[in-house]
Amino acid sequence: MDRVFLVGISVAGISETFDLTELGRLVKTASGKVVGEKIFKIHRQNPALCIGKGQAEELAAIVADLKVSTVVFDTELKPRQQRNLEKMLSAGIIDRTRLILDIFARSAHSEDGKNQVELARLQYILPRLAGKGVAMMQQAGFIGVRGPGEKQIEYDRRKIEKRITVLKRKLKTLAKRRKLRRSKRIKSGIPIIALCGYTNSGKTTLLNALTKARASAKDRLFETLEPLTRRTKIFDRDVIFIDTVGFIRNIPPQLINAFHSTLEEIAPASLVLVVLDASDPAVKPQKKIVDETLKELGFHKIPRIYAANKSDKEKIFCSAGCVKISALYKRGLEELKKHIYEAVM
Repeated sequence: MDRVFLVGISVAGISETFDLTELGRLVKTASGKVVGEKIFKIHRQNPALCIGKGQAEELAAIVADLKVSTVVFDTELKPRQQRNLEKMLSAGIIDRTRLILDIFARSAHSEDGKNQVELARLQYILPRLAGKGVAMMQQAGFIGVRGPGEKQIEYDRRKIEKRITVLKRKLKTLAKRRKLRRSKRIKSGIPIIALCGYTNSGKTTLLNALTKARASAKDRLFETLEPLTRRTKIFDRDVIFIDTVGFIRNIPPQLINAFHSTLEEIAPASLVLVVLDASDPAVKPQKKIVDETLKELGFHKIPRIYAANKSDKEKIFCSAGCVKISALYKRGLEELKKHIYEAVM
């Protein structure tokens, strides 16, 4: 298991609460072990190192002392910054984007999901072929690189660009198939309910509880990447539930673009059921991120209901206006069904 050190960057004048808890959970999902963390305060990003030279020297000493194999930055690094930090720290350097891409690679199971993840990863790699080139991407110490879709990065620029073209063509064909299926669902006149929420909020567990489905639902980030569609009844009304990929803070642009056609499954929904993890102290900012992401995708006008999941926990943090439920223990589901029924009638 890789020994991982987390680095946060606080830029002067930008009001943002820094908490590396989420980054630590991402590392755990990618099978890494967090051995320490530090937040560096800077006035502006150093073009060569992201952080200051003195801060980089301090980080190098920490890496050596803790025998760290990989340093994960909670920001996106420029290719030059990544190369320079690797030389200075003698450790693998990955940024938030690369970490999430690796996790997605492990969670992609369908042909569509694997193609979307591979496209995003190649688009990330392409501008990083300068300098050390492909060798940089092959360096030992990266976490989460053994999942589906992971390739030995031995492409030169021409081969990567060719592969990107092929993947875009495949995804375009698959998108047409999904569009046809969506069209059939819309013509059926059956209300569609899109399950949305922060990753690991319990969306798939709720889908299973409401529809008697048996979809994989594990306590880890991004367990579900591909939409899961299930038809069931809410009292006397047929409805269709669609479980979507979880949202997260600062989701990489590559993934938003790659999964845009998948996220379009939300478009025909009569209702968005936002699932929140009521046991997470960060539930309020997570709710804000979900709302902002839905707005960014153009789905903010669809009516929504908020379900405060995991309300069976000893301490909950969810605000008013949420239906309190426990998908795992099937508590509060009848009340939730009433709200859904009234919304789609």
